[in-house]
Amino acid sequence: MKIMAFMGSPRKGSNTETLMDRVIDGAGSKTNVEVEKIYLYDADIGYCTACGMHTPRMGSKECPLKDDMAGILARMQEADAFIFGSPNHGHTISAAMTTFISRLMPLLKMHVVRDDAGKIVHAEARPLIKGKKAVMVVVQGDPTPSSSALILRIFDANFKDFQLRKVGEVFSCGNIGRAIVQENRHDLEKAYNVGVKLATMP
Repeated sequence: MKIMAFMGSPRKGSNTETLMDRVIDGAGSKTNVEVEKIYLYDADIGYCTACGMHTPRMGSKECPLKDDMAGILARMQEADAFIFGSPNHGHTISAAMTTFISRLMPLLKMHVVRDDAGKIVHAEARPLIKGKKAVMVVVQGDPTPSSSALILRIFDANFKDFQLRKVGEVFSCGNIGRAIVQENRHDLEKAYNVGVKLATMP
């Protein structure tokens, strides 16, 4: 199984990465895994400029920005599963994860049917990563679970748009301290079990 893990925390060895690694460990306990972990804060990923080049209106051309995303998008089409991890930053996903998700749009191809006058009469999304498995890992310091409600909605909405198969989510709160989740046996076990499901779900 080829897994791409997108680490949206600026801190390596953080609570987010700890739980993502446990998901990977769980998957690895059931099958051979090939993992590419991408630290989004280290990657060269520029801001989306809303040029519309990937839309049917512009002919579904490639993104004009020259950075790491072209290679990432190509490898995502070859992967079997994804892990998206983000801490709670201001009740939403991290800045790097926001930028990353905005640059995934070239993977969302629209099939458009026009009438003789050129008017669009039908449009259908055909994501290039349709049907691939996905897991979300969300971590916050705030002990109040509702603080991450928007984050869960953002990931769920994007999983739906790209027609990914959501395997599960790992949500951990009350992590006041760097890598303190290592002391939380419940959440570590939950992450591991989600990884097992990632590997075994048909």
